[in-house]
Amino acid sequence: MDRAPRPGDFYRHFKDKMYQVITVAVHSETGEELVVYQALYGSFGTYARPLSMFISEVDHEKYPDVKQKYRFERVNMGSEQPVAEASLQSVESLPSDDCHHENKNLLAFLDAGTYHDKLEVLENRKDRFSAEELLAICEIMEIGRPDSEPEEKYYAVKRYLELQNKYEGSRLR
Repeated sequence: MDRAPRPGDFYRHFKDKMYQVITVAVHSETGEELVVYQALYGSFGTYARPLSMFISEVDHEKYPDVKQKYRFERVNMGSEQPVAEASLQSVESLPSDDCHHENKNLLAFLDAGTYHDKLEVLENRKDRFSAEELLAICEIMEIGRPDSEPEEKYYAVKRYLELQNKYEGSRLR
């Protein structure tokens, strides 16, 4: 089974943080393949890591309590569960539009570049976000309670974005 990450794939790190792959790059000096990926929480930082390390197994001697097999495991954002090795081929055989159809609101939210833009996507699509998409956003942004109702999640995200937007807008540039 090919574990090579592809641009747009979502991954959960074994320390339970979410990331999205931007691309797989090649180091100009060494030729080593590097995975370039973005955090889906906090300041949404962008990182690069050798492909071999990205797809490696967790060091269970160093981290004996970790249940996850691999350092990064691919996640289907619709179900928020790691994509089972056996089911990856059936997902990969679908046309790309079908893979992301049910997450189009989540993807629009994640693609928005600023807090202001994310707030606009959230407000403009208020009644179209699924409960799973709102849960994913809350997990990504590390806000809200997983057991809360979708409407509570929506307002938690909205308040967070309004606060961030206000802070960002008042900063001297």
